[in-house]
Amino acid sequence: MKVGRLLTITFLLTFAITAFCPTAFSRQGTLTGQVVDGFDNVVKDVEVKIKGTEFTTKTDENGRYRINFDPGKIVISFSKEGYAKQTFPLNLHETSEVPMPKLTFWKYPESGGVFLVRVNDYKKFEYASFYSERDDNSISFYVKGEPTKIECPGNAFEDGSIELMILDYSREEPVVVGKNLYRITDHNLIGNIVFESGSWGVEKIEDEYSEVSSRVGVRYIRLEPGKYYYCIGQLTLKTKLGFGYYFEIAAPGPPDK
Repeated sequence: MKVGRLLTITFLLTFAITAFCPTAFSRQGTLTGQVVDGFDNVVKDVEVKIKGTEFTTKTDENGRYRINFDPGKIVISFSKEGYAKQTFPLNLHETSEVPMPKLTFWKYPESGGVFLVRVNDYKKFEYASFYSERDDNSISFYVKGEPTKIECPGNAFEDGSIELMILDYSREEPVVVGKNLYRITDHNLIGNIVFESGSWGVEKIEDEYSEVSSRVGVRYIRLEPGKYYYCIGQLTLKTKLGFGYYFEIAAPGPPDK
């Protein structure tokens, strides 16, 4: 009798614990994916975490990872020394394997600035100043120095223009999102403002900006051969001096025979 009563009490205690423990029968899901850098090379040993939990792992030799999660609202983070940390909020209710899109994990350049993303590396644009000249009717803006020359194969051009990917990196401060791209005309002229009409003889070009982190952004742009200037800030009537990044896209040569 005593044995039967003891078994009954044990069963009831076990039932009570499991019934009121929210994780006793919880089911987990699994996120899977791959991490590559901006040149499409796999990145190993990237630390992958579900923030606020003990779920953590690292990418393998092929840049792949598997990590468990509890269904609901989660934040997954990716970090490795020398790379821009990235975090993504997710709302997942699956308790099975969930494939993630391939993640582009941007490596920091050796210094801050604006860089062309090439096949295997970065090419830094020349940091250059600009100045203004005024008369009674207008103000003109000019770039000082020589541009960074970008030579691309002729077959990279489509309808006379080429698509470029540019990395914007600040080592110390949050990256400046408001850089403005201008086309340079003859004699390093950015453009001018005519006082009487209030018109701007400045060819401003729009680019698509994507923020990677507080200090890294990526710009996508299609440009024709010519000289260009990324101005930090704005060209205004009060502007006298300023800074930016100066580069030139070389026209493609004749096709090889």
